[in-house]
Amino acid sequence: MKRTIFFLFLVFVGMTAFAQNVNCYRVYLHDKNNTPYNISQPEQFLSQRCLDKRVRYNIPVTEEDLPVNPAYLHEIGQASPQLRVLAVSRWLNTAVVCCPDTICMGYVRNLPFVDSVKAVGYYDNFEELPAQESIPLSSGNNVGDSLMYGVGYGQIALHNGHLLHAEGYHGEGMLIAMLDAGWLGFDSSPLLANLYENGQIWGTYNFVPGMNNVYTNHGHGTSCASIILSSIYSDYDTLVGTAPAANMVFIRTEDPLSEQLIEEDFWVAGAELADSLGADVITASLGYTQFDDSTFVFDYSSCDGHTSVASLAATKAAHKGMVVCVAAGNEGSNPWHKLSRPSDAEDILCVGAVNADSLYASFSGCGPSYDGRVKPDVVSCGWDTYMVSTYMFTGDNDSLYMYTYISSGNGTSCATPDMAGLAACLWQALPQLTSLEIMQIIRESAHQYNAPDTLMGYGIPNIYQAWVEHRTDAVEEYSTGTPAVSIFPNPSHDVFFIGNPEACSIQVCVFDASGRVMYAGKGFSRDSVQEINTSRWPCGFYFLRVQKQNGGTEMHKIVVK
Repeated sequence: MKRTIFFLFLVFVGMTAFAQNVNCYRVYLHDKNNTPYNISQPEQFLSQRCLDKRVRYNIPVTEEDLPVNPAYLHEIGQASPQLRVLAVSRWLNTAVVCCPDTICMGYVRNLPFVDSVKAVGYYDNFEELPAQESIPLSSGNNVGDSLMYGVGYGQIALHNGHLLHAEGYHGEGMLIAMLDAGWLGFDSSPLLANLYENGQIWGTYNFVPGMNNVYTNHGHGTSCASIILSSIYSDYDTLVGTAPAANMVFIRTEDPLSEQLIEEDFWVAGAELADSLGADVITASLGYTQFDDSTFVFDYSSCDGHTSVASLAATKAAHKGMVVCVAAGNEGSNPWHKLSRPSDAEDILCVGAVNADSLYASFSGCGPSYDGRVKPDVVSCGWDTYMVSTYMFTGDNDSLYMYTYISSGNGTSCATPDMAGLAACLWQALPQLTSLEIMQIIRESAHQYNAPDTLMGYGIPNIYQAWVEHRTDAVEEYSTGTPAVSIFPNPSHDVFFIGNPEACSIQVCVFDASGRVMYAGKGFSRDSVQEINTSRWPCGFYFLRVQKQNGGTEMHKIVVK
């Protein structure tokens, strides 16, 4: 992100310890006693999509998932008619409130179900509190198998993502939740109109006071989302994203006009919203190290995975069944130098930056975490990354105009969605694995997994290789009993033939043991025979993937001598 935001803990020691001009507070609640909600009726607070995923991956619904007790929120609200609840966290059992009267907060502090209160920020426009925006769930679209990537080819090919796309995985059916500062112009850009026509944007939500419309105030989210979702083909530019068929929700947790501790709470609330919707992936190009208010001062020791409530929430999100991708931050060349929070969280993917030629970007935040864990986990293309950008200008009669165009940019903000989109495609291809397993095989596929460092961590993942090495169960699940093709001779020397006895057309693809595609043929009809020349192939084992037009997939092993 062009600007970085840092989460800090402020220890409350009496009301006099609050920072100057503070009117927002985090209230820690003692319990969830006598709540009207029950884990035996989770449909009251979790979507069906979320519940289906919990069942699929054996993730139980626990008391931690129960919403904050509404009776407690009501009692807190009695402190002052001016008090407003800005955000709540069911995982941490907290409520963030805005109240200009410090004396009234003393009343809140003494309530029997309140453990403690911490100052977190200030808003002078809290009368314009965020309204809840509906998030209608709908179906996404399908993207054709043949993709022309244009200027964005390098940032996908860096991870062999184009090979996974060629296998038919573009993110169909996957839901990505993006936490960001704003999507200026996204809804009005002709470059991105197809996403609304296809039903891929499932909705929006805002947590920042006074900024109810997520399509205003900042265009950082527009650029990040376009890296994942773009399917732009024109006479001038072509740009295809890392998961162009995925679905997305936009959740504003970031105030682009200030740096405040309260944004940590918005991040937590955003992650919990993503969970309740049944999101598969969270991508957050946000980093936290310092705040505008000098009262909140933290150093590298806070990057331990536990100091920041956002880091705690990121870890919980991963264990609730989401792949969590967080930017390492852009402090590599600055005095801070290290990663930012919440990329220090455990069991997530902290994403650093390289370019499409695999060169390390010097601005990328360095590891390890303060407690010695490998960070960043992986790196992706965040240097000369192609995206959709927004430009606003004043025209005749002082009219304000907005223009969207394809450009390149730098930052771990770019690397994170690049990785998140490919992670979504990988999980689509390997649905039998859990979110934690998907993140681990991404780490294991990286080029320096056996010798990680503090700059690139485990390195550059090979997404296609991760799929090849773990696809066995998925192939068995989708294979049919009767072979669709005949292969002869096998073993072969210089050539082999594929015969199609099926009543429908088939498509075939041959790749080596490392996942490199050796042959990708167009569909051919029944009773036809296709010749494959292997004279220049190294001797060894190869795999032939057959995909039937009417559904079904099977794998065959081929030996070339």
